[in-house]
Amino acid sequence: MKSSEHRKPIEFTVPVRGDEAFYVMDNTGTNFYEYYHRHREFQITYIVEGGGAFMLGNLIRPCLENQIFLIKPNDPHLFFKDDRITTPSKIHVIHLFFSLEKLRPFFDMTEMQAIKSLFYNLDASKLLPEQFAESLKELFLTLDRESGSSKLINVIQIFRALVAREDHFISMYSGLSKVNFQDADGLRINTVIKYAIENYKRNISIEEVSALIYLTPTAFCKFFKKHTQKTFVSFLNEIRIESACQLFVNNKVEGIAETAYQCGFNTAVHFNRVFLHVMKVSPKEFIATHTRKG
Repeated sequence: MKSSEHRKPIEFTVPVRGDEAFYVMDNTGTNFYEYYHRHREFQITYIVEGGGAFMLGNLIRPCLENQIFLIKPNDPHLFFKDDRITTPSKIHVIHLFFSLEKLRPFFDMTEMQAIKSLFYNLDASKLLPEQFAESLKELFLTLDRESGSSKLINVIQIFRALVAREDHFISMYSGLSKVNFQDADGLRINTVIKYAIENYKRNISIEEVSALIYLTPTAFCKFFKKHTQKTFVSFLNEIRIESACQLFVNNKVEGIAETAYQCGFNTAVHFNRVFLHVMKVSPKEFIATHTRKG
């Protein structure tokens, strides 16, 4: 078996069984799939239990229980969490994969036109918030236990439900008009992302992170900006903000200032400013909307 250093973190082949048109992956464990990756299949993901953050292209946002993510083919993405701040520690996620290219004759049927329009005309990957997604939970939970026509009927029911909720989708457009990683670039980007996720609570210098992928600080800044269209500092701050969101959601801190320091910010003022820029709401507004009760 190849070591992790030789795995290709960007290209991911969905391990379909036989000639199945719709492949279901029911993952239960302590963490998500740990590589920033992409694949040719369309992906629909339901977060059954647990949570963390979701990275799509250069965009990072919280992922919470009972949310649904519609991920377009070839959109590089990563679900991740920090075991020290996420409650519960268990992760249960259901993924549904299917190829738009291979299934075009199926979606070309007259009866499938509304569903075809949803998937083939999607302008960006989408998030369906929990208040609109939770009623679909049982459909996803039964997916992996079904086969044949029962499974197909279940899949179509999910598709119909998504079409009915299309007005409630939140765009996950990252601002990257074209993502074209070579394997070597993908490995470098994955190294930087994992390092930032593991070390965001402390100060990380450009010199330190550039040395990881054997580039000078100047070359690293150009490389990272080329592939993400944002600076490393901006990217690192977004990871810190997502960690703050998890602390808020799970009632793990006593105040905003404490959260700022735990997540790597030197001052609460700076934290408040970055939080508002990333989340489009203030920390107080986020807490009022998302804090778990009880």
